[in-house]
Amino acid sequence: MRRSIFLAAFICLSTLMSFGQNATDKQFLLIFRFKTNFAPPSQDAVKENIKHWQEYMGNLGKSGKLVSGYRPSNEGETITGTAKTSQKGAYVANNELISSFIIIKAASMEEAGEIAKKCPIFEFDGSVEIRPVMNMAN
Repeated sequence: MRRSIFLAAFICLSTLMSFGQNATDKQFLLIFRFKTNFAPPSQDAVKENIKHWQEYMGNLGKSGKLVSGYRPSNEGETITGTAKTSQKGAYVANNELISSFIIIKAASMEEAGEIAKKCPIFEFDGSVEIRPVMNMAN
């Protein structure tokens, strides 16, 4: 009997230890934007930036902070208002276009901000918007 209680306690403790930190993590959407008139300074700068993106995303993956990531096409359509007016092309606001977005896990908005500040988008004067997300499907 004592062996069963000890085994059950050990399993519970092991589970808590393995999930403890991540169990409190929330999900945050990082939205990456560029100016629509952005032009890279050189091909070498682009290659270097791609390497930095690979490192950034790889580190997020290794740390378990990356949930998913997407890069939408520049093609698209926006439908707005009660008249459902359609405009072809990606939505542009303040001369900025969404280039990609990822979902990360972080314990707080502050931690999500620290993760965002390491993003290579800033090398080309881009921006990152951080927004907490809720799972509406469950």
